[in-house]
Amino acid sequence: MRALAFAGGVALGCVGRVSPPAGASTDAGAPTSASLAATPVADAATPADAFTIPPYPLDPGRVTLHRLNRVEYNATVRDLLATTRAPADDFPVDDRGYGFDNIADVLTLSEVQMELYLGATETLVDEALRDPSPPSTAHQYEGEGLTGTVGAATGNAWNLWSNGELPVQFTPPYAGTYHVTVRAWEDAAGPADAAMELRLDGSVVRAFNVPNVAASPGEFTADVTFTSTAPVSVAAAFTNDYYVATPRADRNLYVDWIRIEGPVGPVGPPNPTRDAILVCTPTAGDVASEDACARRIVAAFGRRAWRRPLTDDEVAGLAGLLSTARAQGEGFETGIALAMQAMLLSHNFLFRVELDADPASWVTHPLTDHELASRLSYFLWSSMPDAALFAAADAGTLQQPDVLRAQVARMLADPKARSLTDNFAGQWLYTRSVADHDVDAATFPGFDPALRASFAAETGAYFGAFLRGEVAMDRFLTADFTYVDDALARYYGITAPGTGLRRASLAGSRRGGLLTQASLLLVNSHADRTSPVRRGQWVLNQLLCQPPPPPPPDVPPLPTETMPTGSLRQRFEAHRASPVCASCHAQMDPLGFAFEHFDAVGAWRDTDSGFAIDTTGTLPGTTRAFDGAAPLAALLAQDPRLPRCVAQQWFTYALGRGPEDYDTRTLDGLARDWSAAGLRLPDLVTGIVLSEAFTHRRGEIPGGH
Repeated sequence: MRALAFAGGVALGCVGRVSPPAGASTDAGAPTSASLAATPVADAATPADAFTIPPYPLDPGRVTLHRLNRVEYNATVRDLLATTRAPADDFPVDDRGYGFDNIADVLTLSEVQMELYLGATETLVDEALRDPSPPSTAHQYEGEGLTGTVGAATGNAWNLWSNGELPVQFTPPYAGTYHVTVRAWEDAAGPADAAMELRLDGSVVRAFNVPNVAASPGEFTADVTFTSTAPVSVAAAFTNDYYVATPRADRNLYVDWIRIEGPVGPVGPPNPTRDAILVCTPTAGDVASEDACARRIVAAFGRRAWRRPLTDDEVAGLAGLLSTARAQGEGFETGIALAMQAMLLSHNFLFRVELDADPASWVTHPLTDHELASRLSYFLWSSMPDAALFAAADAGTLQQPDVLRAQVARMLADPKARSLTDNFAGQWLYTRSVADHDVDAATFPGFDPALRASFAAETGAYFGAFLRGEVAMDRFLTADFTYVDDALARYYGITAPGTGLRRASLAGSRRGGLLTQASLLLVNSHADRTSPVRRGQWVLNQLLCQPPPPPPPDVPPLPTETMPTGSLRQRFEAHRASPVCASCHAQMDPLGFAFEHFDAVGAWRDTDSGFAIDTTGTLPGTTRAFDGAAPLAALLAQDPRLPRCVAQQWFTYALGRGPEDYDTRTLDGLARDWSAAGLRLPDLVTGIVLSEAFTHRRGEIPGGH
């Protein structure tokens, strides 16, 4: 089937610029920086009306043709085909940009990846179309053509003239139940009828008495279950030979044939995916009926796979693969499988296609409702739209703010919104790295895989409380609660709240908010010691969006000391004496030193290698001083850069592109209105979705974005 998959000419084609639809605007007037500056921006909204109408109609920019990343591919085939497979786990690791792996500009496509797509597609389609009730077939074996352990062929049968069996070697096409029938008769002799056993690989399935004679043979049937498709031996056995020489009496068993029919009924669990795909059943052998049904199936499946209605020409081209299958001697379902493979290998599936009427026009235009539905679903769910979102797109109402707002609320309440915790927060907060972060077992012998899992679970559950809007983001860094299980509660020195992961109070403990969670402290450390540089850089990058410049080349590492001559801070301060290093480290290190009471696996410590720990510092860009993680968190929570940076992180992930200069006013407006609305994450998500940057796009500015 692999060779056929490309025969119809509708498999993956060019994934560069897509031709615009006919009749679309081609006005190429470019917005200037002066015109953008003159665009009025509404006053700050109050919480009651924030995000009702986006107050910043600015340049929305454009998103490059966006390949599904590994997470999105797995989630999409899960929702499209109801599979539990995760084929993208074997694909090459996605590149990252701006801190995320869903940035369209870096999601490239290689020949190796195309080969992996092809293999995955064949497996997925075979699974989706698995027939739990395949057509029954009959295999009949004539006795005179077989060879028994005793006896000989006699006329049109095999004569078992002594105890023995007549076996058939059979390979079941499917595992399942089959009817096995033996046509036989006897030469009667003695006080009993001939006794026959039906055997499977030597074991008795059923025993029969055979009173029939040659003039009226009997047919003896039993159900046999084959547990696999491995070859088996099915045999008719004669078990009560009788012979008396005088007067001569000789009981024999004659086997005319052995017939195996099946499978009988389902050979596996029901397959609702197959039922959902095959929306019609054609008249077998009727070409017109099969072609009409193929078009119905392609249109219905393609609408979901390509996340938009197919054109008549697209339907005709895909359904035409049925003719390709026929030409190679295959049937209707093979043609449907080929069409499905072609759809899943097309750029319309592998990429999130958005069209510009004129790819060179700078004039802003709204996305189509189906393009917007895809943006929304891949933002909130990392997957394709569901039936409700498709229905809104089909109705042409998705651009309406009230409809969009209702969809966001519905989708955030859906379990699939867990993807925001796994994929957005997993990268923003680095919790994806917890599972693979290297820890030196000799330095930290008590650290085990269960504790590692508890670290990640805590941060995921904590973020979930803010995502649900239970707590405003102004408490994200300072909240007096977290989520712990028994092991993590002991690690933190707090009272366990009960079995499993539960919300727990941190009042009176050394912990509070995000910054003292063990997951964050772990992934921003080295395997055997803390890293003030990594911890400080994380704060600058992820919370303030003010990354330090890259380090100069050939910077020597911090020397390793068998016997430390001072605390890590003292050694760092001596190490960074060079003016070349000092400018960057002056920003990062004080922030990182605030966490030095927490070791490389996030446990509290009073001293560092026996030396006193100094956690004092000043917040970069300010004169505000702190001493320790909690005071630093309190300062950051009040810093106006924090909501602006959080908005930027969400904006970047939502659009799958990095922020540009023309996004400044949009981001400023989002941060301002979100702050006015109370800093609850659902409000920020809604604001991003309602913004023109999310609902609109434009063509590409030559030489730019």
